[in-house]
Amino acid sequence: MDYNAPQFGTWPAKLVIGISRRIRSSRAYSIEAVEKANAKAAEKRRRRISGDRVLKPSDNGEVNELGERDYSVFSEASTLVGEQHHVKDHTDMMHRLAHHDSFDSLVDLTTADLEKLRDPYFDSRDLALERRKTSLAHERMVEELPEEIWQRIITFLDEIDAASLAVSTKVLAGKVGRDPLEALNLPENRALRISFLLRTFDGGMPDHLLCFQCAAFHRRLTPTKESLKADYVAHPVYSCPQVRDSVLPRTRLTHLRELPYNFVQLALRADTHGAKHGIPCESLERQWKCRDSGWKHRSRYITHDGHLLVRIVSQCWAPPKLTATEERHLLYDREEYTPFFSVCHHWKDGELTQICKCALSHVPRPPDSYISQLKRAPKISIAAARPNFIVTMCDFCRPVRRCPECPSEYLIEVQMCEDKNDPVNTFKHAIVVTRWADLGDGSSPYTSPEWAAIHGRDAGEEHAVYESFSQIGRRAVSGVFESRVSGCIPGQRMISLNPKMVKKGEEGNGWY
Repeated sequence: MDYNAPQFGTWPAKLVIGISRRIRSSRAYSIEAVEKANAKAAEKRRRRISGDRVLKPSDNGEVNELGERDYSVFSEASTLVGEQHHVKDHTDMMHRLAHHDSFDSLVDLTTADLEKLRDPYFDSRDLALERRKTSLAHERMVEELPEEIWQRIITFLDEIDAASLAVSTKVLAGKVGRDPLEALNLPENRALRISFLLRTFDGGMPDHLLCFQCAAFHRRLTPTKESLKADYVAHPVYSCPQVRDSVLPRTRLTHLRELPYNFVQLALRADTHGAKHGIPCESLERQWKCRDSGWKHRSRYITHDGHLLVRIVSQCWAPPKLTATEERHLLYDREEYTPFFSVCHHWKDGELTQICKCALSHVPRPPDSYISQLKRAPKISIAAARPNFIVTMCDFCRPVRRCPECPSEYLIEVQMCEDKNDPVNTFKHAIVVTRWADLGDGSSPYTSPEWAAIHGRDAGEEHAVYESFSQIGRRAVSGVFESRVSGCIPGQRMISLNPKMVKKGEEGNGWY
């Protein structure tokens, strides 16, 4: 039995309940009392407000001077907006705030159109009319001008602007004629034709991709589902009739790995025009192991200011005390004599391979005990017995190197890494080669300055010589990439990969 629990049958409990009923009656909470209190409150509010601001009560007297209804726990359920026409209806605005990418028309939206969804009063049904909006008065003005004047205007325009003027409207197409379009079909104007197609039609054709071999748009086989494969020939992006008679533009990533230019287009189109026009650049990231060596690679991509940036990190176990021949076998492929890691076209002219060999010389030797040292000679070395496994490298191989002729930057390091396949020596030293590169703006593999410079070609008369230190400026490609990905930039200073600008190529022996 709980002696602390109240006993309602006892005389003290009955006395307290009776006194409380006398002091506090339940009549104040009846329906009549609540309605009487609401009427008094409404009358007080009407008396406080004078002049035209007084709001006449409705039949039921439940609307105050602010256009609001007075509710109580006993009132009937009704909508906030009744038959009072002076009360503003916000229901339409609230429904538009819940407008989640559902459109009444089948218009393909761009990035600029999606920004309009932030406006709660935006009506998607007006989007198609807005795109087809034309001024009849201005069309009549254009039509009234003689054809000779338009032909005179074309003489002051270049080939691309003249063709864009010809395809703008039907009236201008009749005035200008087909001569500007026929001029772009000439073989010597192939680059201009590609620029015209990209500028005019690339944003409005999400299911097609421009083929630079044919200078025409081809329909994508699997839109938004393209995947970068090692055997990219067996998995084409589109069906090109000249696939057997032309060379697919591509760049070398590492040994036996290449990146076709089509994926550069898709990544940049998705960033510029929308997700339907391409694929996200994150879908290009890969990790793989070289089948002909012990090198491991991983790649990552980002877009910055309309350019596609790539970072490729290559890693291989580096034993100490390597001979010159063993260093060559570790760094080069014995068939093509090219490095296993990622390099640009100018790697033979600079000091890249010399830096890698210098980094391999800093790999510390395993500890040599005092007893083994005394067996060889009557002296001991504390550094040999207790070596420092944290490699700091020297002033020659520590800085970040930038190729002076293309937007490529290199960082060579010796790091302590974990080898899970070796149960005896779990932690080993590995040489890590990191390359950052700017793959260009995706305009053309022949006229893009960055893409052409990486492959050792000129991009035309406007960009005959690519100078990376003047083109890139003080903000390095590695700094831009790492600040976006990890929030910090490499702490090493940056110097030129080829300080003396010596160009010997195959004739030089420093690279080997």
